[in-house]
Amino acid sequence: MADPTLLIRVGATKAGTSWMYRYLRDHEECFVRLVKECHYFSKFKSKKLIRQLKILNRLVVQYEARLIEAEAADNIIRIVSLSLRIADTKAITMALSIDRGDDSAYLKYLQAGRMDETVLLDVTPAYALLKPAEIARISALPIRVKLQYLMRDPLERLWSNVRMLAKRSLNEGQDFLVNCQDILQRVFYTQEETHIVTRGDHRSNIARFVAVFDRSQFQVGFAESLQDGPKFDSMCAYWGINATSARQIKPAHVGVVAPFLEALRRDALEFLKAQYDFFADNFAELPENWRKNRELLA
Repeated sequence: MADPTLLIRVGATKAGTSWMYRYLRDHEECFVRLVKECHYFSKFKSKKLIRQLKILNRLVVQYEARLIEAEAADNIIRIVSLSLRIADTKAITMALSIDRGDDSAYLKYLQAGRMDETVLLDVTPAYALLKPAEIARISALPIRVKLQYLMRDPLERLWSNVRMLAKRSLNEGQDFLVNCQDILQRVFYTQEETHIVTRGDHRSNIARFVAVFDRSQFQVGFAESLQDGPKFDSMCAYWGINATSARQIKPAHVGVVAPFLEALRRDALEFLKAQYDFFADNFAELPENWRKNRELLA
C-alpha cells in the first residue's frame, strides 16, 4: 500500500471548508474520518484542550441518545452512521488525551481503517492561527504533508461570520440585523471582537506558513473556485486526486440570509482594504467578486 499524503485545510471561518470536507469525504481517493475538525495542533495548552475534550464528550452523549432512538425505530442506516460517528469521536478524544511527546497517535487516528486511499484529511480552519513553533511541528511529521489556506471574498466572509455570531448571541425579542450592526460597529470603531480581526488577518496568517513551507507544500485557494472547471481541476491536482463532479455536493449551511448593511459597506471595505491589497499584490488573478469589491475603494 502506497504511503498517503496528509492534506491539511486551514483558513478563515465561513470560507468553504465544510463544503470541501464533504467533497473529499465522498472521493474514492481520500480517506476521511467523520470528525471534520481534529484541532490536534491547536489544542496543546491545558485550558484549550480541556474545553475541546468537553465538546467532544458532549457530542458522544448526543450521538448515543440519537443512537437509542435509531435502534428503537430499527433505522439501520442511522444506526450504522451514528455508531461510526461515536467511534470516530472517541478515537480523536483518545488521540488528544494521551501524552503527545510525538504525533504518532494523531497519524494513527487519521489512518485507522484506510485501505488504498492516497489522501488523508484534517480540515481545521483554526490552524490558520498557529504559531511558528506549531507550524514547524506539522512540517516535522513523518508523512508527506500538503496544506491549503482556503479564502473567500473578505467582505462576504466577514458578513457570513457576523451573521453566524449574531444568531448565536441573539436575545429573545432582539432584531437580528440590529445585532449584526452592533457586532460590525464593535469591529470597526471600538476594536472589540478581536477574534474576528485576528481570524481575518490573512496576510499575517499566510506569512507564517510561507516561512515554513514552500509552494509545493502550501497553497492559497479561493472558495470561489470550488466548482467544476479548470480552476477546480487544478486545485484537485494539487491535492493529488482526480477531479470529479462537485455539482452534487450541497452548499454548507449558510445561516440566516440577510442583505449586507449598505450604510456600513464603505467602512467595511476600508477596514478590509489591506487584505484586498495583499491578495491583489500576490496573486495574478482574483475572483470577479473580489475585484468588484476592491474597485469600490478606488
